[in-house]
Amino acid sequence: MRMIEITKEKFDEFVQNSEYSNYCQTANYGIVMSETGFDYNFVAYTTNDNEILGAGMFLTKKIAKTSYYYAYCPKGFIIDYKNTELLRKFTRNLIKYYKRKKIIFLKINPEIPIATINYNNNFERITNENIEILENLKNLGFKKRKELYPLELLQPKLTAIINLKEYNIENLDKRIRNKIRATENNGLELVNVDATKIDYLYEFVKNMKSRNINYYRNFFNVYKKTEQADLLLVKVNYETYLINAKKRIEEEQARNEELNERLQKDTNQKNLNEKMSSDKILEQYKQDIIYATEGLKKSEDTYIAGAIVIKHQNKVSIFIAGVDKNYNYLNPNYFLHHKIFEMYKDNYDLVDINGIANDFSNDSKFAGLNKFKIGFNPTIIEYIGELDLIINEWKFKIVEKNNLLSNEFTKKKDTINKN
Repeated sequence: MRMIEITKEKFDEFVQNSEYSNYCQTANYGIVMSETGFDYNFVAYTTNDNEILGAGMFLTKKIAKTSYYYAYCPKGFIIDYKNTELLRKFTRNLIKYYKRKKIIFLKINPEIPIATINYNNNFERITNENIEILENLKNLGFKKRKELYPLELLQPKLTAIINLKEYNIENLDKRIRNKIRATENNGLELVNVDATKIDYLYEFVKNMKSRNINYYRNFFNVYKKTEQADLLLVKVNYETYLINAKKRIEEEQARNEELNERLQKDTNQKNLNEKMSSDKILEQYKQDIIYATEGLKKSEDTYIAGAIVIKHQNKVSIFIAGVDKNYNYLNPNYFLHHKIFEMYKDNYDLVDINGIANDFSNDSKFAGLNKFKIGFNPTIIEYIGELDLIINEWKFKIVEKNNLLSNEFTKKKDTINKN
């Protein structure tokens, strides 16, 4: 048995049918991260006749202000984690391999679900048999990194998964159904665009994340080359918006006149309240007509939301999504997500709509984010989380004592887009 570097082709062949395969364990992800200061290679544990038993795409990087390096296997090794003996041998040989490479520690965050969160029953945490994998990894020397605040880890520990084969707008809460249907009346459309329009998406997300536009442009272009990425934008069709606004105002005007006649006959509080409510609705519809009319005068399309979607095996993942908050009253984020589910449901089984914050209190700053995602009736999955394997204890302590890892692994607290 030995630990060796292998080619991309051999790695792809090995991982293609693995249940642990994911879009981070690909050459594409290595290429993207190489633009942010990482080197990458494919390392495999093989028999003497070159049968691959386990492998990973590993990123390596020098720790700032030191001569030391660390390795990172994003979303974990591709190996049978339930084979305890294989995992033990793999880890032992990986330590030897990286000692020779002068790596002082290794970080992983396996995409292995260990629990689900039942949001219909006081957010009860229900563990599954994969919890044993976490315990085995700890026994092999991996140390679990504590999440200091929600969504602080390199990859979300909690995520929301939509089963596309079961998704149906009719199963959503009436409030959300009404919001989604209203968006189509307001002329919203989802369009699949090319990289020249990445600037629009960046405007929606630049204050949420610390990445610059080149990161997103490179990410999309790399995955697009292998037909694994879509750039989706929500635009306003002002012609449709105007037609529907005129229709709504005509219907409400007729209702308003009926309410006025009723009020003249009987000035009870109920009639008065209905008439006042109708007056407010009419005023909003008038504003809609003004907005749509002004929009028709514009020479360029108006984009108000967008997302990069990654396609891998039977699952699509919303890598990043954002909205123009000036148009929140049009509910573009509800429209965006619903249309993504509809767009991919014929060819894929699952959608990962990305992180859920591990703070379910009503006064949490993440309450709006969680409420929005839970509104689509997802399965909330808890993954193993971040684990560190210390390879050189002495050098690691030096780095840790001098607080040299904080800039590398302490993410800026993202701005939450409340919906």
